[in-house]
Amino acid sequence: MSYRVSRHTTTCTFKCKGQLCKIFLEPIFEYQPGFWMWNVGFAIGKSNRQLNDWYRKRRNKRYRSLAGQITGKTTGAAILKAGKKVFEMRWLIPPGDAIQLDCTSGDSTQQFKAWSRWLTHFNHPEWKIDPKEKTFRWFKPPYPSDQIWKNKEIRIVSDTLNNLQTNTAELNYFCGFRVLRLTKQQPLQTTH
Repeated sequence: MSYRVSRHTTTCTFKCKGQLCKIFLEPIFEYQPGFWMWNVGFAIGKSNRQLNDWYRKRRNKRYRSLAGQITGKTTGAAILKAGKKVFEMRWLIPPGDAIQLDCTSGDSTQQFKAWSRWLTHFNHPEWKIDPKEKTFRWFKPPYPSDQIWKNKEIRIVSDTLNNLQTNTAELNYFCGFRVLRLTKQQPLQTTH
């Protein structure tokens, strides 16, 4: 029996001050063999259809009304709530994959500053920040370069955390996954 990881787009919808907010988490490309980069999209709008059209870049009136927008009456509160939701959603991706937040709004500099303040406020030093491209990346442990992936007698699976908003720096690195040993006598045995 082979172990195959299923990667599909995940969304999270919530309301903030009467407006609809939606976060999209979608695999976009394989950055190393077997490991994928996931894109995070976030928008505030009036309807679910408008938000989906914006994310899919459908050239219609609903898309154009959101394209290039960053301001609004709910921006600050919505970004804070969306940040907390992204911290929770990042544990849905398989171990070794990565999440990318790119600043592609109408005012990308303002968006980059807002996300930077957000990450420092919540104390997450493990995020890789690229100010030149205005992107933020988070890699789910264990990283693809870790030696643990070379062992063919084990399987690495995600583990649920008590606090989904915790960082993965230092000792917290080992909290997000479990290592299962595959043997003929015992099909699956926890080894951590």
